[in-house]
Amino acid sequence: MKRKLPFLFILFLTSSWLSAQIVVTSATFPEPGDTLRTVLDALPGDIDLLEPGVDKNWDFSNLSGINQETVIKAAVEGDYFDQFPSAEVMVSTAGGNIGELYYNVTNNLYELLGYIGPDPANFGINLLARMVPPSAERRAPMEFFDVHTSESNIQVAFSTELIPSTILDSLPVSPDSMRFRIAINRLDVVDAWGDLAIPGGTYEVLREERFEERETRMDVLVGIGPFSEWMDITDLVGFDFLGKDTILTYNFFSDDAKEIIASVRVNPVTETPVSVTYKYNMADPSISATHYLDQGISDIFAYPNPAINEVRFDFINLPTDTYDLKIFNILGLEVFHKRYKINDRLTVKMDLSDMRKGTYLYSLINSEGKTISTKRLVVLKP
Repeated sequence: MKRKLPFLFILFLTSSWLSAQIVVTSATFPEPGDTLRTVLDALPGDIDLLEPGVDKNWDFSNLSGINQETVIKAAVEGDYFDQFPSAEVMVSTAGGNIGELYYNVTNNLYELLGYIGPDPANFGINLLARMVPPSAERRAPMEFFDVHTSESNIQVAFSTELIPSTILDSLPVSPDSMRFRIAINRLDVVDAWGDLAIPGGTYEVLREERFEERETRMDVLVGIGPFSEWMDITDLVGFDFLGKDTILTYNFFSDDAKEIIASVRVNPVTETPVSVTYKYNMADPSISATHYLDQGISDIFAYPNPAINEVRFDFINLPTDTYDLKIFNILGLEVFHKRYKINDRLTVKMDLSDMRKGTYLYSLINSEGKTISTKRLVVLKP
């Protein structure tokens, strides 16, 4: 993997600066009984990640979004523990109806063994995937200047009876089985430390830059019986999810919380923030006017509400489909209509400057005409 380490100039810092940094220990590793509460902001705006270095001050205090809860359980409580018998921890996602992730935990590593969850092609099926070797999500002790490289692979085969016939018709052959192969190469660099402000609190943190290169390929099983073999058809089909991808994330860790204080996904080319997941600090994690609890069901939320000049719509947990967002005034007349292609989540902003003061209803409707949700939106004018 080719990746420059932009923080190497910091090696010449004084010993007093180095001694001021924190150390993140294994006490922050999630364990059975924990519930990690975070907020996802899918439109983080212009937050400044700053350059690598020491004694930094990051201000993410203007973030907002949808609440999420991650429940940590003993691995033996999972439905697929028999597939991961060496796991100590199981994580259920979004109310437990999306998937389960299994982790091995030691004094030094919190590593993903595998998971049961949605397929990478969004064919609408759940697959069991193993990480070979396991993929380290956290390490301890974590210190400034830590550098780690790692590789992991996923191979998962499945019957073509599970996928839509429209997909099969697009293939150059008619196989009985298909297989995804995913190769992951990662470079993790702890390149900065300082204070990070998020809504509700400020934390001493270490920042880890996580640079991941991922290649996804697809095989089909051709032949009969002992003469069958896997054939790579990646270059013969035009699926967008295949090929190489780069994922760049900045994770901010504190020794005072089990949640990652902030995890910033950025565009790997421009390095502008795409989304931020951050620790939820409110005393009451229930639904409020500015935070909504993701319970794993398909839904839509408007924020702020009431709104004045602009409103943000968050679409969550939606099966891949085409959806219509419609807004109606108090007389039932349609005043807004736009169509979106959504896979799981989408966040959009809407300008309200042309809408009058008043109460409106907004509805989300799928391609079959089924209404997913209808809610009230209040528009105020100064």
